[in-house]
Amino acid sequence: MLSRLQYHIGKATEAMDRLAVRKAIHSALYELDQDFQWYQRRIANDGKHPGREAVAAMVSGEVVDAQVRMLAPVIPHICEEIWENTGGKGFVSVATWPTPDETKIDVSAEENEALIRNMLEDTRNIFKATGITPKKVCYYTSALWKWRVFLEALRTSISTKIVQSELMKRVMKEADLKKKAKHVAKYVDQVIDEINQMPSEKKQRQSEIGIINENEALKAAEAFFRREFDTEICIYSEEDPNCYDPKKRAQLAKPYRPAIYIE
Repeated sequence: MLSRLQYHIGKATEAMDRLAVRKAIHSALYELDQDFQWYQRRIANDGKHPGREAVAAMVSGEVVDAQVRMLAPVIPHICEEIWENTGGKGFVSVATWPTPDETKIDVSAEENEALIRNMLEDTRNIFKATGITPKKVCYYTSALWKWRVFLEALRTSISTKIVQSELMKRVMKEADLKKKAKHVAKYVDQVIDEINQMPSEKKQRQSEIGIINENEALKAAEAFFRREFDTEICIYSEEDPNCYDPKKRAQLAKPYRPAIYIE
C-alpha cells in the first residue's frame, strides 16, 4: 500500500505541475481510494499477525495524510476538517505538498499483490461462468523452467520483437531446457504474442523483478482466499509430483498466471 501511495503521489504531482487538475484529482482521490479499499479488504479480520493493528494504523495514517494534502486545493473545507480531526498542525492549506519516498517503493510487493488480485478475479469469473458451488479451489504455480524462458523472451522483447526461431535457439543452448524441447517449443509458441503485445513499461518492470515466488505469495494469501470463497484452498507447484491434479490443470500454469482447478 505504501508503495502504491508513492505512485499516486508522483502521478498527481506530475498532473498538477501541468495544471491538469482533473487528472490529479482522479489519481489522488479515485485511484488511490481503489488501492486503499483493496488494502483494507486484504487485512480485514487478519488477526493472526502480531502487531497488525499498529501497522495498519500507520499505513492508514500515511495514506490519509498524503491524500488530504493533495486534495486541499480542490476541496479545502472538507480537507481542513479531516486535517484537524487526524491531528494535523496548523492549516492543511499551507501544509507542504507530499513528495514520493523512493525508499518505500517495492515493485515486487506490488506485483505479488497484483497476482493475488488477478487470481481472485479469475476464480470468481470461473464461478460465474460455471455456476459451480466450490468445495475446493486448487492453484498451480508455474514451473521454474517456464520462468526462465519467459524472462528470456521478456528481456529480448524490450529491445526488439521476439522471433520464435531465434528465441528457441537461445534457450536450447541450456542442456536442461534442451531435454524439454517439445514442451519448451509449445510454451514459447503460447507466450510470444502475449509478450509482444505487453506495454513497454510492464515489460521493463517484470524484467527488473525477475522470478517471483508465486507459491509463497499465494500461500501467504491463503486465509484471504478462504475468507473470500468460503471453501478449502490448495496451493501446489506445477513441478510437485504429489500435487492433487485430477484434471491435469497444473501443466497450464504460466508465470503470473497460475492454473486453477475447482471442484
